[in-house]
Amino acid sequence: MALPNFPIDKSYLIAAWLASAFWGAFTVIFAFWLATTITRPQTRSWLPIGAVIFMYGLATAHISCVLARIIQAFIVHINDEGGAILYLADIGQPLNRSKDMIYVTMIVLADTILVWRCFMVWNKNYYVIAVPSIMALATAISGYGAIARYYTPNPYTPTSVQWAEGMLTVSMATNIIVTLLTAGKIWKVAHGLGAMSFGPSQRRYHYVILLIVESGVVMAASKTLEFILFMLAPNDGLDGLNALYIVMDCMPQIMGICPTFIMLAVNRGFTSSGSQAYVTSGSMKQSPGGGKHVVNTIAFATGSAEGVKTDDASDNQGAYALQTMKEGDN
Repeated sequence: MALPNFPIDKSYLIAAWLASAFWGAFTVIFAFWLATTITRPQTRSWLPIGAVIFMYGLATAHISCVLARIIQAFIVHINDEGGAILYLADIGQPLNRSKDMIYVTMIVLADTILVWRCFMVWNKNYYVIAVPSIMALATAISGYGAIARYYTPNPYTPTSVQWAEGMLTVSMATNIIVTLLTAGKIWKVAHGLGAMSFGPSQRRYHYVILLIVESGVVMAASKTLEFILFMLAPNDGLDGLNALYIVMDCMPQIMGICPTFIMLAVNRGFTSSGSQAYVTSGSMKQSPGGGKHVVNTIAFATGSAEGVKTDDASDNQGAYALQTMKEGDN
């Protein structure tokens, strides 16, 4: 079945509009994160702070390149031979090289942050992140290798496509693996305590939201869509289905939003920045009827799991817990 024709000029126009909207959302989330970082000194960790600020700077530079290319294509080069389509399809243009260099750097940073978060969720288990770490390094090598092809006299070669395909494939696989590892750890600990079926509905909603944010589900889904569109796109961008560029120009904003959301969750006390993010504790409590029961908690907040409160006052202390009780004998 023949694929529909989706011209590259229309694709980049839609991409610029959507990427601008995502950049606006990123700016709002970044501002909230920065405010909570300044007002909560106890949550400061300079490495992730520097990473988030750097990613926001890169995302801003990327959207600037996107809008500059639109101006060049539809105003400066509109009357050239081939017009906007030929200009936008030329990946060797300096603006496009800069834009895609930022794009690859954002991929490497975002993948590294998700691997780091998985490392923390698994209580600093080096064995768990061994393969994802190697894959993140492979993403960097293949990504910058693809950009290097832009500087050759003829960037449209099978080798160029293979480098780009390798980068997208490995990055997508990294995100899926890390997402499954992180979500699996959260689900395993919570399910082991019976947290999936206990407690008010609001707490269950918090659990689902936290699971989605922490595990990077949005990034994994976006990477999968991007890879599918890449496989369907023509190599030269002159005809065929060019919807890939809509997703590709939005990805730096999405890759910035997801890690920043995790850091915001840390600052707001919904989860912890350290290896104590997902730890459990248990204690004996006296039942009203005279029997004893065990109270098990899983801590999603800063501080140790011991003494995590599960009443309404816990929100004021930046604590959030899923709790289950197992009745014991009298």
